[in-house]
Amino acid sequence: MSPGAKISVVVLFVLAVAIGVTAYLAAVGYYHREQGAQQRQASQQQAAQRAQSEAFERRLCTTLGRLAALKPPEGSPLGNPSRAYLQAQHQVLAELGPDVGCSR
Repeated sequence: MSPGAKISVVVLFVLAVAIGVTAYLAAVGYYHREQGAQQRQASQQQAAQRAQSEAFERRLCTTLGRLAALKPPEGSPLGNPSRAYLQAQHQVLAELGPDVGCSR
């Protein structure tokens, strides 16, 4: 093999290795950028879900507090079954807020 051919083979080998290393580094960089973007998107979605959950919890606790604040009619339930029902219903609704973690 002539000296020029040997140099050509070495240059082509070095060029092929350089192209392969460049392609590998580009692929690794792309992978890391995509992974970071996916993590940021997942973090944003979790934050949005957390905010929605907190807003729902505030609304639920407000509603349960308003229900507990409603007082059933006073009087003996012995002669009035509907009054007994309302008093029992109020007792259950008043306990529901603290049961789900709402403060009074």
